[in-house]
Amino acid sequence: MTKFYQTLSAEEVKNILNEKLIFHIQIEEIKVENALGRILAKDIISFIDVPGFSKSRMDGYAVKAKDTFGAEEDTPINLKKIGEIRAGEIFNKVLNEKECIQIATGAPIPDGANAVVMVEYTEEENEIVKIYKSATPQQYIIQIGADIKKGEIVLKEEKQLNTRDLGLISALGITKITVYSKPKVTIFSTGDELVPPGEPLTSGKIYDINLTTIYNAVKESGGISLIKGIIKDDYETLNRIISKEISKIDFLIISGGTSKGIGDYLPDVIKNLKDLDFYIHGIRIKPGKPTLLSAIKDGNLVKPIIVLPGYPTSALTIFYHFIAPLIRKWAHLPQPKEKIMNAIAEKRIYSELGRRELRPVKITEKDDKIFAKPIHTGSEAISTLALTDGYIDIPEQVQLIEEGEKIVVYLFS
Repeated sequence: MTKFYQTLSAEEVKNILNEKLIFHIQIEEIKVENALGRILAKDIISFIDVPGFSKSRMDGYAVKAKDTFGAEEDTPINLKKIGEIRAGEIFNKVLNEKECIQIATGAPIPDGANAVVMVEYTEEENEIVKIYKSATPQQYIIQIGADIKKGEIVLKEEKQLNTRDLGLISALGITKITVYSKPKVTIFSTGDELVPPGEPLTSGKIYDINLTTIYNAVKESGGISLIKGIIKDDYETLNRIISKEISKIDFLIISGGTSKGIGDYLPDVIKNLKDLDFYIHGIRIKPGKPTLLSAIKDGNLVKPIIVLPGYPTSALTIFYHFIAPLIRKWAHLPQPKEKIMNAIAEKRIYSELGRRELRPVKITEKDDKIFAKPIHTGSEAISTLALTDGYIDIPEQVQLIEEGEKIVVYLFS
């Protein structure tokens, strides 16, 4: 087991996570209607021609093209109507010379016909149809397999499925497909001061918001969120629940209990877990210094155990920076492109040397210029989550950003 008791830089932590967390590919078969946003684990191959029959592209009359040759507006050709075909119907008669069949868009082309004349160029009276424009062979006929041919690969493995893709798959008659699985992520909070939203607050207690934010952040990142609730902050309880949960899930995320304060038992519980693969406690980053990252070996699987800081802003910042990419990697999802905006520092910004800082900012616009205003509330302030548009990434060696300096803002949405 590799242990890291010294605080590490964000880059060192990311390198360790990428090196240590090699996830085994897992796939599953799901219904097409549940596959939006999922990643194909196998090519989608059509086992039918689309369309599976020749059909009309227009409303009009199915004819033998040669019977219409010479037809013009002032010298129409007369054909005998012998029936009509609607979409979804079959016409059992064979079309003979000098005959026609009224046909709807999408209806099958009857035997003997090789063209369709648009209804706009016809006139019908007493089952006699006047043709005012000649047709060419195959005119307005969609051929068998014109859209998709049997055996054709229509969607390739690794494709992230959108609404249009699901419609295409359904058009092939396919009801189930093979996709990469999503990781199951159990989430719980620790802290004797925490109360679930909806329950009465007593003196010294606060509502737990991390379960809500991390639950949705996991879903947003491609995982399946499973809330365990608020767990009592004592060694035996934590050890029992972690040991039990880790065998059933792929990730375990815990909020709170990472600092070196009274009653923070989580670091000791995790350090003493059986089959611990690696252990990192402390990142040179603000907010989020006390973050704990670890993993255990469960057979041939590696299962991350993450302890996020209890402060909401710290927890969510660390999640998006370190944990969301891991969940997407497990689920075989592409990493999203960072949304950035060039801005101007509205005020002088100070930062601590030797510690990378992700400083939350609010975007404002004035005189056609974009400004980034630093949010000065601490990471314990719940309001920071709502006030913030994004953050600026201040390197460890930078202590000061001057007012008016050009900066890059990493947007949250």
